[in-house]
Amino acid sequence: MPKSEYYEPKKLPGERPYPQILNDAEELYGLLLTAETMMTKVDKIRYNNRAVDQILDVIKEFVLAYDFEDDREIHLKRMCSNVTVFIRTMRLINDRNIIHVFNPLETEKPDSVKMKIMEHLGKLDEGVTRWKNSIIKSRNKGTSGIAKQ
Repeated sequence: MPKSEYYEPKKLPGERPYPQILNDAEELYGLLLTAETMMTKVDKIRYNNRAVDQILDVIKEFVLAYDFEDDREIHLKRMCSNVTVFIRTMRLINDRNIIHVFNPLETEKPDSVKMKIMEHLGKLDEGVTRWKNSIIKSRNKGTSGIAKQ
């Protein structure tokens, strides 16, 4: 049974909290919705829909890892893999300059949206890497309840 948003789960020994991961993922989700108006119809279908689904998977796995202590390692692994796939998709979007259509109804320009996306993408990657490394470090010390494989 999921806990409320105010629930603070018991941390594994050596584990540090990284709620910034969720903030960055939610910010990226919002930026992708904004960027959708700055893409062609074909690019929205090909790239943006896929990127939105991927960032929602990251948010889902983070919440599951945060709320359910027993299955945390499984959800952390899934979250890490989802972040990796999302980063690859965003690199493709950036390399192909998908966000390029100026929308007069938006207050931001495509270049500023791209910069914000890359900034939050870097923060997300850093946060996930730190959280993953703290779990691996605590596992290698033998302080966590997770058995070595």
